[in-house]
Amino acid sequence: MSKVLVIAGTTDAKTVIERLLEKNYDAAVTVTTRLGAGMLDEFKNLDIYQGKLNKEHITQLIRTLKPTCLIDAANPFSTEITRNAINVCKYEALPYIRYERERVSYEDDPDITIVKNYGEACDVLMNCEGNILLTLGSNKIETFKKIPDYSQRVYLRVLPDWKVLSKCESLGFSPKNIIAIKGPYNEALNIELFKYCQAAVLVTKESGNMGGVVDKINAAKKLGMKIILVDRIEACCNNKFSSVEELLKCVDRIDAG
Repeated sequence: MSKVLVIAGTTDAKTVIERLLEKNYDAAVTVTTRLGAGMLDEFKNLDIYQGKLNKEHITQLIRTLKPTCLIDAANPFSTEITRNAINVCKYEALPYIRYERERVSYEDDPDITIVKNYGEACDVLMNCEGNILLTLGSNKIETFKKIPDYSQRVYLRVLPDWKVLSKCESLGFSPKNIIAIKGPYNEALNIELFKYCQAAVLVTKESGNMGGVVDKINAAKKLGMKIILVDRIEACCNNKFSSVEELLKCVDRIDAG
């Protein structure tokens, strides 16, 4: 039975793992957080490795497990993890496969300001009035400390993880403005949360429909909020798929060959 190493962290990864097991592949999975590991509780006898996915950790896993390939199903915005995985696979001569959920295009939407990164988002926010809701996670959240009165005006929606909460508080964000909840969230729940924050501005990222961006944007539009969308940087690699079935065909070819 061939072993496949999967970098998980999204709901998409669960589907990939489920299909691999159905096809009798021996899947080993690596996640960065306890919440990520908990997402896979339904799978019995699944080898799960938790920890920071730097080059050393990925290299160690590959050399220990000796998989036939690595499937990177990390979040579209986990660019450092993806970059590390690509570089290590190239060095170890291991086939790398990227699963990347389909994009949602908002380029022609006049109600949405699209920016390339968090720095550009912050620059736009410097000229915005009212409360701001950031639905970006906690990575690089310190970028937004430049916003005037950020501790009062900025609300954060983050994962309910003590490390995340501790980081946000240590940066000076008000505990009463931190909403710790695990998504995804439907449009109705988004509307209620936006109302609770009395938010005039939504900042989100293009994480695809599976990441809940469509429901967030629809909710913000209904409330007449300003919307800032951080675009994603797609990985440059040969074997990249947004279809699980096409991805599995690639795994089969590698395994057969």
